[in-house]
Amino acid sequence: MIKFFIFYFFCYLKNKLMILVNETLFIATTKVNIKYTVMRSLVFYHIISEVLMKLYIYDHCPFCVRARMIFGFKKIAVEEIILLDSDIETPTKMIGRKMVPILQKNDGSYLPESLDIVRYIDQLKEPQYASGEMSTEIDNWYKAVSSTVSKLVTPRFTESEFPETNTPEAKATYIQRVSKFHGDLDVLRKETHTLLIELEPHMDLLDLWLEKRDVNTVDINDFIIFPVLRSLSIVKEISFSTNIHNYMNKISKATEINLLFTQAR
Repeated sequence: MIKFFIFYFFCYLKNKLMILVNETLFIATTKVNIKYTVMRSLVFYHIISEVLMKLYIYDHCPFCVRARMIFGFKKIAVEEIILLDSDIETPTKMIGRKMVPILQKNDGSYLPESLDIVRYIDQLKEPQYASGEMSTEIDNWYKAVSSTVSKLVTPRFTESEFPETNTPEAKATYIQRVSKFHGDLDVLRKETHTLLIELEPHMDLLDLWLEKRDVNTVDINDFIIFPVLRSLSIVKEISFSTNIHNYMNKISKATEINLLFTQAR
């Protein structure tokens, strides 16, 4: 009788132990499955949040360069779609008028205005690159230099090959549009020497400002400065200072946005 009870007791312990082991394995497996599901969801969210955004741009457009910069700095994937200049329908369907850049967010909504796009993308994750207030010096510099820069680069843009003007219709549309604003582009082209003289003191001021600045700083001012300099890189007659040239190369490399020296004319 005693042997029977001892045998029964050991069988009971064995069954309890097996139940405990099975429950432990189930819990562990469940945790692994939950962890896998969570990780898979995070990866899926990461892919959706980065890959499915679309940025509608023109390659030559300095405002589009601003929007492209923030994706380059933050290494966030985006599908860049270059519209033809003659394509009025696509942007009008999105935002009610023809303009670029336009960001299509991953929820399907559209966001125009370059600096609004910059700020939206910048807040998605750290580190932030468009923080701080614009320098008063750079704000004044931009306002002073914009007209001269536009007169210098616009005729050269019409002479160059960009994806947005790679059809006869698109090229004609672009030339007609900028001619309404600037007048005869051939006459404007002949004013290059005068315009370069106007530009020189502004470039000197920028050179001094960059010299005083920490070379490792990236903030909202860069989204104003670099697009202007990229546009100017298409003007063959401009000799950039070493300081400015180094700055251009640094931002170009960091954002993976090409300069236009190979198209300079």
